[in-house]
Amino acid sequence: MPKIPTYNTQGRITAEGPGVKTGIQVSPRSTIAAALVPAANELTNYAIKRRNTEEQLIADKSILELKSESDKIIYSQKDNISEEDSINNYKKKFTPLVQEKLLSIKNRRVKQLIESEINIDNSENIYFLKKNSFEALEKNSLTNVNNKITSMLSKYSSVSDTAAGFAIKAKYRNQTENIIKKYATDFNLPDNVLQNHLKAAKANFLIADMNQLVGFINGSEQIQKLDSSLNGNEFLNNSDFGEAIFNAYNNEISDLTIKGDPNADYPRALELIDNLKNFQRSDGYKVDTGVLSVKINTLQEKILVEQLQHESLIRRGQSNKLFFDYSKDLQKALTESIADPYSDPVLQDRIAAAEIESEYNETIKKYLSINSDASLETKKEFARSLVYSLKNIYEDRNIATLESNILNKSSFDIESEYQRVVNDMLLLSEDKLDETTLEQYERLAKINGYTIKGKDEDGNTVSKGDVKSFINEYLPVLQNQFTIITQG
Repeated sequence: MPKIPTYNTQGRITAEGPGVKTGIQVSPRSTIAAALVPAANELTNYAIKRRNTEEQLIADKSILELKSESDKIIYSQKDNISEEDSINNYKKKFTPLVQEKLLSIKNRRVKQLIESEINIDNSENIYFLKKNSFEALEKNSLTNVNNKITSMLSKYSSVSDTAAGFAIKAKYRNQTENIIKKYATDFNLPDNVLQNHLKAAKANFLIADMNQLVGFINGSEQIQKLDSSLNGNEFLNNSDFGEAIFNAYNNEISDLTIKGDPNADYPRALELIDNLKNFQRSDGYKVDTGVLSVKINTLQEKILVEQLQHESLIRRGQSNKLFFDYSKDLQKALTESIADPYSDPVLQDRIAAAEIESEYNETIKKYLSINSDASLETKKEFARSLVYSLKNIYEDRNIATLESNILNKSSFDIESEYQRVVNDMLLLSEDKLDETTLEQYERLAKINGYTIKGKDEDGNTVSKGDVKSFINEYLPVLQNQFTIITQG
């Protein structure tokens, strides 16, 4: 039987498939699409950054608006002494504004940015609210303390220096010290600050005593003893003490030296200046030193000059009193010569007397304002001349009595009167007639029954003399009188 040939194989039937090996390897990133991946990533990153920047800008704008509102609210609470109330007011006003702003924004990320920033700001704002509240409390407490001390000082200054008064003053000093100590405890003031406040209070009480004692006969000695007993140089240095004692003396001297006041006492004022010049503190400090020495000398010179002026005013015042008494008698005689109260004068005469009295008083007042330094005799002479002038003017220009005086007038007098009136009316038409003369014509018109409604300085409706109507009646009477006299 024939033998079948066999072959040996090198590989496995199913392990390797037929093919050709080339040894070439290809990268999966070497395609065109794969090359675009980095660029696409860059674009994506840029888009994200741009979106974040835009959203941050939008959020920052809203945050700035909200911060502006929060600052306003914080400022509105700067004087609120209640910390809790201040914070509650802030939240009550600011929270709705934040919520309203968030509702107006649709972007979730922008909302988160705003909320995050506002939460951080709120913590800071609460701090400032607390800080402001404490400062307001401290400020108001200090004001309250100062008001209490001022009240104590005012009461202290009004207490007399008697045995009972000394006890009351001691009570006021102790109360003031307790007020200051409580304030220092409430606000944790350092001990040196507390001591400074206590020294200032002691100084104020000593100065109050100075002002009270300086007017006494032995005031300077009493002040020296008080200052020494209190060890005043421990809380009031020489410079401040000197200024305080000068002010105390200066105030007392001012009260004594009111020019023209009959109660003024210039000799006592000069005596006080001498006391001030010689004032010496227990430690040897002299007030009449340096700048204060110049002030004291200036004050002395001022008082010496004012003393002469005062004496002149007193003499003038005495002269004025004599003149006013004399002037009043003349005025009374003048008005009674027109409307004698004992002869039952008619209404027209009473009106004329009242008008003359008013004009007399006004003229005297103006004269004295210009000639205050005139001698008594000169003033009396002016008053007599004024009485004579007024009496003649009103008698000459009174229409009711003009015809009865016709035989007592010369043609020259009447012609002069006529010409004077014509000239006055010409000046009045040109608005150049002086006010005093115009007032005289208005009074004459009113006396003779010629009136017109007008306004006074306050806008009230009053009855005034109708000068135009009066003159239209008065000039023909003068003409007629002149004709009668000239024709004999």
